Amino acid sequence: MDCCPFPLEVVDIIIHQLHFDLAALKACSLVCRSWLPSCRTQLFRHLELHPTGRASPANLYRFLSDAPQIAPYIKELDVPCERSSWISWDTVLPALLGWLQNVEQIELRGCDIPWLPAPLTAAIYTLFRSPCMKRVSLRLCVLPSSCSDLFGSALESIELSDVTIETDASAHVAKECRAPRPRRVMIEGKAIGSVVDWLVPSAEDLQDLCVRYQGDDSDAQQAIERLLQCASSLKTLDISLYPACLRECLRPTLIHHHATLTIRFPESTSGLCAAPSICYNHDLQQLRLLHFDMDVSSPTNQLPWLYSLLSRLTTQHLIQKISIDARHRPRRLCTGPPMLDTHGWSDVDALLARTAPAHLREVHVQIGDPYDAATLARVAASMPELRAKGILRVTM
Repeated sequence: MDCCPFPLEVVDIIIHQLHFDLAALKACSLVCRSWLPSCRTQLFRHLELHPTGRASPANLYRFLSDAPQIAPYIKELDVPCERSSWISWDTVLPALLGWLQNVEQIELRGCDIPWLPAPLTAAIYTLFRSPCMKRVSLRLCVLPSSCSDLFGSALESIELSDVTIETDASAHVAKECRAPRPRRVMIEGKAIGSVVDWLVPSAEDLQDLCVRYQGDDSDAQQAIERLLQCASSLKTLDISLYPACLRECLRPTLIHHHATLTIRFPESTSGLCAAPSICYNHDLQQLRLLHFDMDVSSPTNQLPWLYSLLSRLTTQHLIQKISIDARHRPRRLCTGPPMLDTHGWSDVDALLARTAPAHLREVHVQIGDPYDAATLARVAASMPELRAKGILRVTM
């Protein structure tokens, strides 16, 4: 059948609901010609490469050579490997990447990009700088020294998790007329100082920053502050602290879960470094804090840290919402029953009541296991000023 009596907009909505049902999508693609583009959009949108099997570069290259009309439908590319293992000797991969010029999102895992074979490095750089490339996710990768030369001007979002910047390597590509200005950046890892410095030249239009770092790493805190100074257009700041002592105590639990463990924490990791200053970011509208510790007996109690962070707010800030996710408690750091830091919450309450920006509409605190409903009431009771203003919300 060449046409369908239903409006194509309705057909698109229906077919979109089938994106996990490959058999149904294949059946729908045979209904009529007008359904075929919608079905292909769902069938071929995401491509994950593997060294062998149907998803190997060799098989996919033959497939696209026989059906080149499919290539424009591939919008998301995932290339997982370990320390550039199989991609280093796959001679077909550079040619395959040449077919994928409509890709909008790419995720690379375990790729030492500067040290890959020259044809593959050139193909990856071409994808990064494609006018279609909007989102890049790099995990456990090695990158060259310059961010502004590596990506195209269409880049909107970049995620960097445990990446390494190789200062002795550079991307040998022509400079763009307009440097990349991503609006969303996520940084995660232990040594993020060099990653932040790598991003600073591209932070001018940054609107959404998510940082997950080791909470007692003063070098990381200083690097984040440098990035905040440059991100003058920042709208949302999302911070997750992972103290080193928490990382160290969780690791043996996973490895020796049948053994009885005695854990001793070094004194150097018994606290958190100072909170970064947000006094530069007057356009900030949302502040989100994850993995928040509010136990007064914990060495990583973050309420004093939160007080320090919020003390930088002024009436010039446009912040509208503060979200605090306190649903997780570091059990291995706090062996006794939970001890809520009510004085810490009272200090935050008094500070916000005294200095909060006029635009602040909501302070949302989420609590969970091992805290109970009684804790919820105690948190609310510790913040009478915000409760009286009607902007406090405490939920389980």
